Amino acid sequence: MKAMLPAAALFSGLLVLASSPSAAQNVQVYGQIRLTVNNVKTGNAGSVMEERDNASRLGFRGQEDLGEGRSAMFGLEMGSNADTGTLTTPAFRNSYVALRGDYGTLALGRLDSANPTGSPLYSQVTGITSFAANDAGATAIGTTMLNARNRTSNSIGYQSPTWSGVNLRARYYLRGDPKTPDQENGAKSLDLGLNYTNGPWKTGIGFAKDTRPGGLLANEFSSKWQAGVRYDFGAIEPYVLWGRDRYKNTPGATRADVDYWLVGAKFTAGPHAVVLNVMRRDVQTNLLAARKRQQLAYTYALSKRTQLQAFVDHDGIDSSRSNVSVRAVGAGIRHDF
Repeated sequence: MKAMLPAAALFSGLLVLASSPSAAQNVQVYGQIRLTVNNVKTGNAGSVMEERDNASRLGFRGQEDLGEGRSAMFGLEMGSNADTGTLTTPAFRNSYVALRGDYGTLALGRLDSANPTGSPLYSQVTGITSFAANDAGATAIGTTMLNARNRTSNSIGYQSPTWSGVNLRARYYLRGDPKTPDQENGAKSLDLGLNYTNGPWKTGIGFAKDTRPGGLLANEFSSKWQAGVRYDFGAIEPYVLWGRDRYKNTPGATRADVDYWLVGAKFTAGPHAVVLNVMRRDVQTNLLAARKRQQLAYTYALSKRTQLQAFVDHDGIDSSRSNVSVRAVGAGIRHDF
């Protein structure tokens, strides 16, 4: 009988939760279509015209009121290549179930910045900086320049309540079965983000750490710090983001510490907006090289849901190599539904 008491108490608690008053479930269908026509030139080669998708998606998300300030949530968001009509690989950008209460929000599944717990590093980047015009396609910087670790599978995410403008995001995720030989398998990751918003100020500091049974592989990512600040003057919002990624390097041949920074500003006048970003990242595989990048974008809001976009992006790739820089010029339409 004593052995059965804990199980009985747990069962009783579940019955109380199940019997709590709940409202009807609220389910939303949403999505975005983002397409641009780009002219891309690499090195001294001739330019190429392309029509390109910029992270279009179709999603379903819902919320149920569990009573007493608690709610349950879910989400399924598919990635679509709108230029070809095919699904992305993997098909789902996120897929999660979550619970929210006085303690904060807890989510399980394939998580990104669109889930209720956000992304510890990427959500911090999007809160402090502005993209030009999408973080996808020819203007993507979240992975190439910032290593913002947005979308992860097999994840547990948490976001705290906000206290006096401060909140905490955390995510722990597994990266596969350590018995299999794939490079990602066996690795585990932890991401943390501390954020503060007060009036025109937005600031944040983030940390990430990777581990692997038996130790990290050669030149594999180990840990990172990032920090940033943004100030809203009204029409002009300048910002700066700095970070350092650490790797298990090859001494004398590759870098242990990779520094990066981004300085930019967003200018807004009614439906018009201009974003200027200048950034630099050390090349991990070259002790002397840097990746330097500049972006300028203009957007015009035809409505709350439809936006015209135009951009110029120059990516130096590797300062130690010739004929590798990429210049992209593009224009297109984004529609949210």
